[in-house]
Amino acid sequence: MEKTASFLSRRKLLVATGGVAAVAVAVMESPFGAVVNRTARDIARREPVLRGSMLSLADAGYDEWTDQVGSVFNVGGGDSLKLVDVTPLDSPGARPVGLARDRAFLAKFDVQNGRSLAGDLIYTVAHPQYGAQQIFLSSSFDPNLPGRMTAVFN
Repeated sequence: MEKTASFLSRRKLLVATGGVAAVAVAVMESPFGAVVNRTARDIARREPVLRGSMLSLADAGYDEWTDQVGSVFNVGGGDSLKLVDVTPLDSPGARPVGLARDRAFLAKFDVQNGRSLAGDLIYTVAHPQYGAQQIFLSSSFDPNLPGRMTAVFN
């Protein structure tokens, strides 16, 4: 009597895993990759448990940044920035395929505790849920807002 085993061998498992990874890379590199990436981000950002472990604001779009208005970011050296506004920027024409963001926007921060920061520098800032990232911050040109910092995301 002949016995047939119906199990997945290691070799078959490795081949299957490699195939799935190859398909995932192909989809992400295709013209639809940016759409798939944005859709996956939208799903993950609605789940607080997934947000901090899977997402970074460094790659986030306008809607995700808008959700964070009012959040406080810690800056190295003990300073903190409060995100006070996110403004969409007009960008005529179609956006290039493959960009993570669906539109350009301006993020406005206020330095907390009456302090100020030097402008036109890259700062490492940490968000309580999204973790650390580097942002190029410029000073406000408005003399009435000496503690205002801005960052353009495209």
